[in-house]
Parts: sequence; structure tokens; C-alpha cells
Amino acid sequence: MPDLHDRIPTREKVLIIGAGPAGLAAAASLKALDVPFELVDRAPHVGGIWNPEREDSPVWPTLEMISSREYTQYEDLVQPVSFPEYLSPTQMAKYLRAYAARHDLTEHFRPRTTVRSARPFDEGVWEVELSTGEVGIYRAVISAHGISERPHRPDWADEVPSSVRVIHARDWTGADGLEGQRVLVVGSGQSAADISVDASRRALEVRWSMRTGHWVVPRRIAGMPGDVAASREPSLLGGLNAKIAETVIRRTVGHPADAGLPAPAAPLLEDAVIVSDDVLDRVREGRITPAGAITGVDADGSVTHLAVGSHAGHVRFVPDLIVLATGYETGAAHLPQDLVPRTASGRPDLFLGAFARGRDDLVILGQQRVSGGILPILVEQADIAAYMLAATRDGSSPAVEQFRRLRAGSEDAVPTTPAPAASGVRGRVEGLLGARKVTARSTSGTGTDEALVPQVDRDTLLARLRSVRELFA
Repeated sequence: MPDLHDRIPTREKVLIIGAGPAGLAAAASLKALDVPFELVDRAPHVGGIWNPEREDSPVWPTLEMISSREYTQYEDLVQPVSFPEYLSPTQMAKYLRAYAARHDLTEHFRPRTTVRSARPFDEGVWEVELSTGEVGIYRAVISAHGISERPHRPDWADEVPSSVRVIHARDWTGADGLEGQRVLVVGSGQSAADISVDASRRALEVRWSMRTGHWVVPRRIAGMPGDVAASREPSLLGGLNAKIAETVIRRTVGHPADAGLPAPAAPLLEDAVIVSDDVLDRVREGRITPAGAITGVDADGSVTHLAVGSHAGHVRFVPDLIVLATGYETGAAHLPQDLVPRTASGRPDLFLGAFARGRDDLVILGQQRVSGGILPILVEQADIAAYMLAATRDGSSPAVEQFRRLRAGSEDAVPTTPAPAASGVRGRVEGLLGARKVTARSTSGTGTDEALVPQVDRDTLLARLRSVRELFA
């Protein structure tokens, strides 16, 4: 016999698109507030991209995570003590499956199911077409599709002849088979650094083309995970704190420019830092050669790039493989392009990075990039979404009205002072991160920054999310 969940019409349910960390957080929050929902994903299991066996996953088996166990777990399910300080993708996949089982989320999960289209007809009325051919009406949509759905390719990549293989970072599966090959990795961020290090294990030559320089920090500082150490840094030192931090990093791993990389374009505490234990050593050893921005492609497959450092001019390089670690564009194929208004810079105008202006029935989770673990942000966004959807199911409330007023205004009006200790939807304890005032960062240079998923300051966004969540507490 069908259970109670199956007997609830879709008209009363929230549809969660994507069963990765964000989708699971949303599902657990909705369930805790008795809001009916369905959870769909194209994959056969929950966990999103954290399954190296998925062909469309941007992670690979040997990927080293940059956020420690403390920042890569839900507070109502700690990581197993048998897991290392930094999980492998396979271990993260197991953990997410365990989280879904803990909250009985799998009984709401529809695997191997994609959303062809989701269209709103009125507030609280969504027509959704699934890959199964079903068409259902839902009361709200939480799109947790992640940031890797729309890989960005620079214009010059279309000029590369077929004699050179070109892939996006999302399609990187590891360095096996690259023996004797020359590899060009293009991008200024974390993925480019990780792939350059991985490729250098096998490839004959690796060049790393960067348009923007960034600080490189190790995964551990003074014997503890770097993200933990950063959260314990005193925030009252102001500019002195920045100088101390830069001095510590210089003494620990050295200045990027001294190793041969482009000099960082921003101070350490305002930078979209690269977390790596190996990349500077690989550069010093000559296993990774720094390169500047790409300036041209010839018919024979040679690529011209700017020189780095004291060497002026242009350099030609003939690669066998080009890896585009050039980021991802905003948006999702299943949502109407004009559904979410754009800011003056061309990015979707989402309040606190998740909430559609003027709509209570649409939430888009995880559309930001941050330095370090993003899970605390996803959890806070999911909590607010669940509180709002639970309240609007019964009409309205003073908290919802206040949330709507904030949503209609500027994010700068939302306090960034950390809220006092309080429980979230599932009774989580307060404080994975201390909120530090840091200038918000934009994406690194790719020529089309306005189209890319933005880089934001994690602590500032997290503090604002917690302030807004207090409206519903």
C-alpha cells in the first residue's frame, strides 16, 4: 500500500531539484517542519557531484578537498572518527548517503530523474515536466542544481584545431594516460591549481595560464586545519591582523611571486585564496610552469600566452591537451531565463545568494563560490527556505512580512554581526565560522566575469544569513 507521502498531491509539495549537499540540507529542513516535498536527481544515488563514478561530476578520485572535516559536515551528523581530517570524494559520498539515511530522505528521493522544465503560472503554482514524461503541479521549487551545470568556455577555445584536445575542468578524470604529453591548464582559481598539480604527476610538461594572481595557503597552519585556524583569528586587530596573516603565510609556504607565479592582486584577507600544499613546490621544481593570459591560437595548434614575472613579451606553446578551469556560468536549463531579474553586472539578483526577489515559491541554493567549505552557507539558506515555506503554507506571519521587506531592499541593510547562539531547524549548535569583516570579492578575470558564478566572502554572507534566520526563531 502507498505510504502517506505518496498520497499527498504534488500540488501541496515542494520540489527539490538536486540531491547534493544543498538539496539534502533543504530536504532535512523541510521534513523537520512537516513540509511535504519530493527530491529528484539525475544520478542513481544521493550525494550530487560527490560521486567520482558520475560522468558529469567535476571531482575525480584523487581530488584533495580543501575544507577540513569540521567544515564539511552537518552539525546534526558529525563525520566518522575513522575518516581523515580531509575527506576523499568517495568518503564524502558515503557521508552524504549516511545523512540521507539518518533523516529518511531516501523515501522522498526519485533517482535518475531530471527536470526538463519548471515554469511558474502564479505564486505557489509551478508546472514541472520530468524526464519520465510526467507533468505535475508543485507549490514551490528549490533548485539545488549546483554550480557545475554550465561550464564556461572562453571565445578563443573555439579557435583551437582538432589536433589539440580541449576539455573543461568538469571533465577532468585524473592524470593517468598523460605520460609524454604537454598540458596547458587555463584558469586562476582553485580548480586550475588542483588540476595542474594532478597533471604534473604524469605529464611531460604542464603550463598553468593565470590572468590573476592569488595567495596560496596550506591546508594546515601551526598543526591545525587552515580553515579552523582562520576562524580563530582575532578580528579586532584590523589592518595589523592582515599583516600578521601575510607574514605567517610568507614564512610557512612563501610568497607566490617568489616561486614564479603572478603576484596576488589583493591582500591576503581579501583574496580568493588557493588552498594547496603542493602547487608552489611543483612550480619551484619546474614541474609546473607559470604562464600569463592566453593571447592567441594558431592553426597549427600552438597557443600564445603572456610571460610571467620579469620576462616580458609573448610565449608560444604547443599543447597536446588544454584544460579549461575557467569557471561556470550562472543559470539552469530547467528554469526560464527571464525568471530571475539580473543585476547591473548581469548576474541573477538573488537575495543572500538564494532567494528570488518578490517570490516566496522559488529558492536557488548554492550559487556562490567561497574560499573553503560552503556547507555552512547551504545549511543556513536551506533553513531560511524551510521556515519561509512552512510559514507561507499557512498564509503569512510577522516574520515572513519582515523577511519580504528585507528581501526587497539591499543586502547591506542586513546586519553582519553574528547572532547569539541559537538552534536552527534541526537543533544545530551555533558557530562553525566566526564572522570576519572582509571586502566582498568578485570572480577572477576570465573576460566574462558578469556571466560567472560569483565569488563571495563566506563570513559576511554567513553572518547575514544567520541574522535573517533569527526572524523565524
